Amino acid sequence: MSYPELCRGDKGEAVRHLQSCLNRVGAMLIADGEFGRGTERGVRYAQDIAGLPDTGTADEALWSWLICQPEPFPQLGTDGVAFIAAKETGGLGYYQQVTRWPHFPGYHSGITLGVGYDLRFATESEFKALWEPLLPAPAIAALSLDLGRKGSKSRAQALKGLGIEVPFQVAWRVFLDHTLPKFYAATNTLYPTLEHLPPLCRSALVSIVFNRGTSLSGPSRLEMRTIGDLLAEADNAAYHKQKRKVILADIEDQILAMQRLWGPDSGLYLRRQAEANLWRNGLDQW
Repeated sequence: MSYPELCRGDKGEAVRHLQSCLNRVGAMLIADGEFGRGTERGVRYAQDIAGLPDTGTADEALWSWLICQPEPFPQLGTDGVAFIAAKETGGLGYYQQVTRWPHFPGYHSGITLGVGYDLRFATESEFKALWEPLLPAPAIAALSLDLGRKGSKSRAQALKGLGIEVPFQVAWRVFLDHTLPKFYAATNTLYPTLEHLPPLCRSALVSIVFNRGTSLSGPSRLEMRTIGDLLAEADNAAYHKQKRKVILADIEDQILAMQRLWGPDSGLYLRRQAEANLWRNGLDQW
């Protein structure tokens, strides 16, 4: 089967398909059908790891390689995985500029590595099992001091000054093999009907739990409790699909209602909007 040669400025369904294929290997793109700067970066990134010439153009060789790559985490779909990874890293460009080094996302986070691996919530045994084969011993020793501790910008800068960095391919592997399955399981425990939802809707809920955790206690978790109630209500075997979709559509409003907890200029305010959009898209495609 042949595929079209695509480059910057191209638009359409073929570009959308290319973007989804690039997401299989960690390009973290929005599959919007527009070949812009981010898609070109994703093509060059894929060409690099595939050992192909760095042209920025998706040719037959790149297509052939991409089509053979597996879905990264089938329970969420490729674009759902890309969405979560992009929210945790800022995308490939931002990763190379900022999140490739130990960083502090703010709020209640600890020092964070790669794609959302938060040292504040990691045990020493888990951390060493995952990262000792991947990072130099001096880096492991320095980062071990941050286990269980809240992070700070100054601490992140100090670690960067030590030359500690996480190549994206290493970060992507830990994310797929450990971090994402962990949060998927946590979300499935919190919302037991998760697997009855379309993949993009599952991805929206996993993104929320990835960011906010699983607690349902207190007034700040009102919307998360209501989401659980709506999921349970919709999971009635007597309801036809359209009635279930009507009930599930209300979850978009609950995700948006969480924005009350942050100011309009906050990244988390914008993340809730993106998750609400993802939820709606998931229902529309169901």
